Amino acid sequence: MFSPVESESTKLQQGPAPTKIIQSQSQYRTCQIKVPDLEKPVPAVCVDQEYYSFFKAVEGADKTLEIVAKLGTGGDSTVITKTPKGYAIWVKEPQGELHRSKA
Repeated sequence: MFSPVESESTKLQQGPAPTKIIQSQSQYRTCQIKVPDLEKPVPAVCVDQEYYSFFKAVEGADKTLEIVAKLGTGGDSTVITKTPKGYAIWVKEPQGELHRSKA
């Protein structure tokens, strides 16, 4: 399980790319972004002024960390957020542009 951290995101090194584990909704904002390789906007979160597109929802912490480790080994920075049914994995989109911000 993840230990609670309320004030700032925790960075884990899972291979060459970092993962941020977000413990509080105040640490990110939801939005939609446009990415160069997709026609339609995608759900995303903005963390530390960087955009992360939705990748996958996972129920268990172990499976979440396994997926994030594979993504990190491939060079993808990720964010993990808690959901009512488990965890959401988001992948950094360096070329992502804000399409629509949600309140």
